[in-house]
Amino acid sequence: MSRKIQLNLTELDHTRSTRVTDEYKDTKYLIVGKWGLISDIFSLYSITGELLAKVRQQSMGTTPRFDLYYLHQFVGSSIIHFTLHYTTIYINGINWLITGNQEKQSYTISHGREKIATIKSYNQSDQVVRIIDVDKTDHEPLVILIAAILNHPSLVHSSVVKLPSLEKYSERLLPKPGTASSFSRLQSKLCPKNRQQNKGQ
Repeated sequence: MSRKIQLNLTELDHTRSTRVTDEYKDTKYLIVGKWGLISDIFSLYSITGELLAKVRQQSMGTTPRFDLYYLHQFVGSSIIHFTLHYTTIYINGINWLITGNQEKQSYTISHGREKIATIKSYNQSDQVVRIIDVDKTDHEPLVILIAAILNHPSLVHSSVVKLPSLEKYSERLLPKPGTASSFSRLQSKLCPKNRQQNKGQ
């Protein structure tokens, strides 16, 4: 069943973790990690703390390679190609193709003629938010990690990014009462380094 989920990339960049919510503002996942060096990882957890999927950076350069894992099983590696305005990523193993526009940060994920997901990016109060429309909930973990790959510095050139505003959706995207506290408990559990840093401040 198709549904929309939201990922705040700015929060992820700054705190190395953020929750992923659905269109009803319920927290569905927690994503934790960072890019930069070989073996850097983004991990996706359920709200109960179960590791669902992860992506590991395997090389440096303008077209770095990433390995994806789902439920502790390797599923495929990325092959990246980009031009001045467009990006194409092929995930071998599962044969997913990601195509999109770098300026608009808008992408489509497909498998043959089947559309798996769309990823659209918006500006909300100087934050970059991605709205991800996925065909099946089983595909969500890998699609969310692909959205994280698309935020790698080699694939995002801020000088040319032109994002539409998300203001008209702002009320819908506010967290429900109590959601933030539940997320904070999970975040503290999975991100002990962040918790220690906060105590020292």
